[in-house]
Amino acid sequence: MTGDATGNPTVVPVIPMKPLAECKTRLQRRMTPDERANITIGMLRRVLLAIRGAGLEAYWVVGGDTRIRNIARTLGAQWMEDMGRNLNDTLTRSFENARMRGVSALYLPGDLPFIKPSDIQQLIRSAEHQHNVTLSPARRDGGTNAILVPYDLIPYFRPELGSDSFRKHVATAARMGVSVAFYYSSGMGFDLDDGSDLDEYEIMEPGLLERLTGSKPATGSGPTTARPATGYGPTGNR
Repeated sequence: MTGDATGNPTVVPVIPMKPLAECKTRLQRRMTPDERANITIGMLRRVLLAIRGAGLEAYWVVGGDTRIRNIARTLGAQWMEDMGRNLNDTLTRSFENARMRGVSALYLPGDLPFIKPSDIQQLIRSAEHQHNVTLSPARRDGGTNAILVPYDLIPYFRPELGSDSFRKHVATAARMGVSVAFYYSSGMGFDLDDGSDLDEYEIMEPGLLERLTGSKPATGSGPTTARPATGYGPTGNR
């Protein structure tokens, strides 16, 4: 990786976003459109504050709408229009933009409600002394919640977010002949997809949903059994 004057790696986080009306559609039976928009903004705010708290000065939010653009700029991010055909094309273009600037690229989703600055610092540190791709798995469904690619490997690594993406990313790095570092944490592992997540996360951090949305969302049929926020580790094929 490239480094700054202190020898720290130079990395630009990239957070791709959709317009708020298209976000968290799997929650539409539980939340109004306004609540879904508010929880999306609330989680994006937490991600951006974690990045800023980690000491990274450059970070990009790609796509979304006027409200996303405004919150991104308010919290110090550079907002960019989405020119990609889909999520993976957007990331590929954004990663190439980072490479042209001589910096490594770090994909982060905008829906990590428990992310902390230390998660980002430790993930970057895990790749500091090796020429590797660093991946952080979602806690379930085989997804990938962080991808850090050194700038000189960007032309050879293509994001494959979607079904079973973590396994695909590991396989891609293997074909490239580069080592892979894995970073596990509750902050990186817990993203928010559906109603069961709403219930579980409210148990993990009481009042979370109200803080994210500014109001209490409608309750569902009942909470699921919560996993603790600590001790997250790989399971299955992650």
